[in-house]
Amino acid sequence: MLAKQAAVDKGAYEAWMVDDEGFVTEGSSTNAWIVDKSGVLITRPTDNHAILKGVTRNSIQALCRKEGIKLVERPFIVAEAYKAKEAFITAAGTLVMPIVEIDGHKIGNGKLGKLTSKILDLYFGYAADVKRKQEHWSAK
Repeated sequence: MLAKQAAVDKGAYEAWMVDDEGFVTEGSSTNAWIVDKSGVLITRPTDNHAILKGVTRNSIQALCRKEGIKLVERPFIVAEAYKAKEAFITAAGTLVMPIVEIDGHKIGNGKLGKLTSKILDLYFGYAADVKRKQEHWSAK
């Protein structure tokens, strides 16, 4: 809550947590994602660093695999996020929320990116399909 309040006090929606080595771990209540210049989606792995595994995160990963969107789980530093083509956060309350600026650095063109938009459409499409077969997405 303190990180979230600090972000709000600075006019931001969310704060990203950074570990002792300078890698982004997650948001105060969200998962952090970036899209690199080549279009690869990157998020930190859910390993012994105890980041949120989350249903929304698992759903997004499964939809990306199903659609053939290249997804890499690896740590990234804040400087890499500044240079990202796109960035977004996910959580049950935010779903897929684009990030257009980090610490005064405009991300991409400062607007919703194409891949983030596609992922958002996939997520809403899945949620709206009431006749879909129940998926059993496991936390990996």
